[in-house]
Amino acid sequence: KLLMLNNLKSHTLGLTRGSVYAILIEVMGRYIQTSACTYTEAYEPEHAYTFTGPCVKTGKPYSVTIPSHELWDLNQGKPIMCLESLDAGDREFANTGISPEGWDLIFA
Repeated sequence: KLLMLNNLKSHTLGLTRGSVYAILIEVMGRYIQTSACTYTEAYEPEHAYTFTGPCVKTGKPYSVTIPSHELWDLNQGKPIMCLESLDAGDREFANTGISPEGWDLIFA
């Protein structure tokens, strides 16, 4: 029996919602790595990159600044939690493009 992707439920494959999310991020990439975001690089006071792009929910510009050593770790395959200097809202934006304001709109 052929399953249509849009009718496929995560429990059909024995996957948790979290594992489906992780697979999608791995396949799709992180939001800061898409053409929707631009970045600037600064060397003072520390080497860091600031990524700016529209929130995928609100459309408003949002920015996150990531120290270069944390971005290096992320690009080497470490999980999003390696962005230790960011709070949960900024990590979410870096990962999915949903800003804290967008998150509040989705789950309010």
